[in-house]
Amino acid sequence: MKLTDRDIKIINFIKNNQGATIGQLQKLFFPSYNMTAKRLKLLLNNKFLKAQMHPVLGKKVYYLKKLPSFHTLVITDMTILLKDKIKFMQREYKIKNNYIDCIFILKEGKIIILEVDIYNRTKETKIKEILKTLAETKAVVEFWVVCRCERRAHVQEIKYIKINDIKNIKL
Repeated sequence: MKLTDRDIKIINFIKNNQGATIGQLQKLFFPSYNMTAKRLKLLLNNKFLKAQMHPVLGKKVYYLKKLPSFHTLVITDMTILLKDKIKFMQREYKIKNNYIDCIFILKEGKIIILEVDIYNRTKETKIKEILKTLAETKAVVEFWVVCRCERRAHVQEIKYIKINDIKNIKL
């Protein structure tokens, strides 16, 4: 099998993002779901990729080393959503003494802090500390918390997004 330029881009995307579903890869590289599935099957059969049903997601996920977590796949959804606007992106980014799941710096200069909070465990003190630290930079900052269900408490400066509503975000 000869790899195409698109195959190399797919493999690099999966390497950089630790994995992706057929739907995620279709949004980036293909006009149809069936075409995506056929090409990924070919890459899988030729051992360029591994695949497994994700136990939480219930969908087939393609990866190189180990099956990515649900958490990781949610970050990948956000990366795809922002793909044309990203100047810099890093997962597991440290701001002072706090780690955040992902930071996006957009071409327009806006900073988006992403915290995936599936089990409603992110402490509000952590969020406030991060916002205070970033306020010192005078940059435009948005703090997005992706959660499975409604959060009990709300910090006003935060945009809360339900996992199922990611596809409906308007930028």
